[in-house]
Amino acid sequence: MAMIYRLFIVACLSFFSLSCWAGPSSLFDIYVQALEKDPRVRISRQEVNIAKAQYDQSTAAMLPQATLYANFSDNEVDYEENTVFQTDAEYDGEKYSFVIRQTLFNWQTLSKTGKMSELVSQRESELLDVLNSLFVDVAKRYFEVLSAQDDLWLTRAEKTLVEEQLQQVEKMFSKKLVHITDLYETQARVDSVRTDEIDADNILAIKREALAELTGEVIGELFVFREGISLPELFDPIEFWVERALDNNAQLQSMHDNVKVATQNIAEQKGGHMPKVDLVFSDQISDVGFDNQQSPKRKTKYIGIDVTIPLFAGGGTSARVREAYAKKYIAQEKLEAVRREVLRETRKAYLNTHASLKRIKAADLGVKSAKKSYDAMKKSFSYGTVTAIDVLEALHKKTGARRDFQMARYQFVSHHLTLKKETGAITKDDLLEVNSWLKEPAAE
Repeated sequence: MAMIYRLFIVACLSFFSLSCWAGPSSLFDIYVQALEKDPRVRISRQEVNIAKAQYDQSTAAMLPQATLYANFSDNEVDYEENTVFQTDAEYDGEKYSFVIRQTLFNWQTLSKTGKMSELVSQRESELLDVLNSLFVDVAKRYFEVLSAQDDLWLTRAEKTLVEEQLQQVEKMFSKKLVHITDLYETQARVDSVRTDEIDADNILAIKREALAELTGEVIGELFVFREGISLPELFDPIEFWVERALDNNAQLQSMHDNVKVATQNIAEQKGGHMPKVDLVFSDQISDVGFDNQQSPKRKTKYIGIDVTIPLFAGGGTSARVREAYAKKYIAQEKLEAVRREVLRETRKAYLNTHASLKRIKAADLGVKSAKKSYDAMKKSFSYGTVTAIDVLEALHKKTGARRDFQMARYQFVSHHLTLKKETGAITKDDLLEVNSWLKEPAAE
């Protein structure tokens, strides 16, 4: 898992190094900026580093522990009654020792090392989930900006046509060719579309701020959706995607690792009942003896085996074991909750992706039909067979049909990437594929 997310990041950064910051930003450009600056990624990376440091700490306890000790003392001995063998004295003392301790058996330490290893795997799975979730989040906000841009453009285009319609109605009204209600209705629609333009411009600004939140920088121009692209269809059944999600979902893998951590924690706490065995070597030079009594300088070497057998700790060890079992039970329940959530989200994303493809095709037909209807209404109005209200309604439907088509395409991308994310299948190729659906905006 560690190698997976490292390759994931390196691939993104290497691709990004070839891109140009000066021009409009593609989806990939924005993602790499977010990859470097989004707090969620930074926090998750540090959590991986913390877990690795904890693992190193646990393995360090299994390696030899060497200690160098030195003591310098100024000693003064006063006896209440001096004798031939006991007289007051003042002397300096020196003691040097070098001790090596090697653990031979410590079940708690061994189990903790295993627990920390599983924790590293868990944190790396969490980081991979954050990276996948970030791309889905970036894509969703990116296409929300494009959708808002399209909405603003369509609103302005409708405003232009309605204003032209108003001019035409005013001329026809001056010649008594239309009713006053046509003039009033057209004027009201102009005012309404102008208000819609203000709202659309404000929504676009809000969506751009939401995208900028992920990078911490002001967002410039963005690549736009290509026309006439062929979007991928889902040929595999839903069961294929569900099985893939159960095998590869990063969040679910993290919960599996969490259960393993809890299992190792039980073994660690049970180790409190087991003996601890250490091999000890000591080399000492000293000129003070027991109770800091003056002694001829001597050199002492010692090698031995220390065995510690816990007998009773007030019930604390047993309590910690019960606590560990309870934590494992919670971890298993969390795993089941995430498993159900992954199943639900995978099925939901699959169904939404399928529905989006159908909606795109239906919306495309709706755009063509609405355009024909508007053209026919506009021509009929010039002949006086329909009212201005009919023309305005046809124009509004034409704009709405185009808006629905654009929205259907953006929603497809969001659902498609969510499905990939839930099944743990987002790769560099997927990022490049989605990015290929975009192009630089045409110069105005």
